Amino acid sequence: MNEIIREIIVLLRSEATRHNISVRAELAAGLPQVMGDRVQLQQVLMNLMINGIEAMKDVDGPRELAIESQRTEKEEVAVSVTDSGVGLPPHHAEQIFNAFFSTKPYGTGMGLRISRSIIESHGGRLWAADHLPHGASFSFTLPHQSPRHTVPGNLA
Repeated sequence: MNEIIREIIVLLRSEATRHNISVRAELAAGLPQVMGDRVQLQQVLMNLMINGIEAMKDVDGPRELAIESQRTEKEEVAVSVTDSGVGLPPHHAEQIFNAFFSTKPYGTGMGLRISRSIIESHGGRLWAADHLPHGASFSFTLPHQSPRHTVPGNLA
């Protein structure tokens, strides 16, 4: 998982730099591998990181995108993407995962729905929370073993 995070950070570094956003990664060593589709997990991380960058484009003050990975008590891999942007829409924290719901003027409302679907198909969970005083945090967990209903893929 850490390798996927590093790849997406490299891909999005110029976009973050263009908007004066610092990117910080705190990646736990020795994480268990997760079984899954590498491209789909890259898509989830890219979507969460781009959303974070877009949420900070027009804010005053420090702009930081923090990506963290860790092992949970249940031996799952947990990843969080936290920004210092505009935060979650009031009273819509769960609605943002609905298809066609978007807070962006040109958003399709599909990115978070697809991301949640991908994580759930891998036996995990994706959720959002306010990151006070500014911003939002999107987190997901993935089991370290492939659930029976997951389409066979490569180790991530």
